[in-house]
Amino acid sequence: MQIRWGNSLYYFQALAAFVLWGIFPLYWRLLKHVTDPVEIIGHRIIWSVLTLVLCMSLLSQWSEIRQALSDRKRLMLAGVAAVLISINWLVFIWAVLNQAVIDASLGYFMNPLFSVVLGVLVFREKLSRLQWLAVAIAAVGLLLSTFESRRIWVSVALAASFALYGLVKKQTKLSAVAGLGLETAILAPVALLYLANAWANQTQSYTAGTLGLLALGGPITTIPLLLFASASKKVPLVAMGMLQYIGPTIQFGIGALLDQEPIDRRRLLGFLCVWLALAIFSATAWIQSQRTKQPTPTDEKTVSKD
Repeated sequence: MQIRWGNSLYYFQALAAFVLWGIFPLYWRLLKHVTDPVEIIGHRIIWSVLTLVLCMSLLSQWSEIRQALSDRKRLMLAGVAAVLISINWLVFIWAVLNQAVIDASLGYFMNPLFSVVLGVLVFREKLSRLQWLAVAIAAVGLLLSTFESRRIWVSVALAASFALYGLVKKQTKLSAVAGLGLETAILAPVALLYLANAWANQTQSYTAGTLGLLALGGPITTIPLLLFASASKKVPLVAMGMLQYIGPTIQFGIGALLDQEPIDRRRLLGFLCVWLALAIFSATAWIQSQRTKQPTPTDEKTVSKD
């Protein structure tokens, strides 16, 4: 897989997006004094809506929103996607606030394999023997982690919710920014009601600094998404698939080194199984992509004539 210098900017954009997603725990750790993760999600939704409205205006993507609003099926799918992404956000922030970042990283390592299983079940996609072997090894790794982690539900919830989110989002046929804009707009009334109730009951009492951090959640959510959306137009799918492991790798390092979360031998063996499965799956995907790029005899003749 060759990287052309003309497309290097897009690779840097992809790298930046995954690095930013990887260091997300460092940002959410600054809000540990906010005891209710649902309030954090409420603020994230509201500030994300405002940020995405600005982005959609700059990118002239309002026509996509109007088309989606006129299509009942797409609107319902966007509602389902909104619920799934809110679950994903809530579980992740809970994990950060409760020192379960390593379990969260395992979930994002497992996510591509969950997506593969959904592809087989929903779209009847076929896997090679090596790919099935990778799925089996990952299942063993998840089982080993289950024995040693009381918070394995975090990993499963994150992997399942994000894999299902990707599946549903694919059906809405909206761009990344417009899609998330519509999803957060659907969630915004619920978020406003929750925050208003918290304010009325005086459970919210934040300093200006805390409110600033909560407001920053909007741009922090949107910036990596914009980078990813731009990079995905030029960076091959196989390369994007390999780069996506940067995020959970950084999260694993944060949980292990900064938070000093415990990692026993069986749990580490579970991670090794998942990493081996991902290596096998990535290698087979890369080989298949190279085969599809090989010119046919007809193409070779055409090239020689030119």
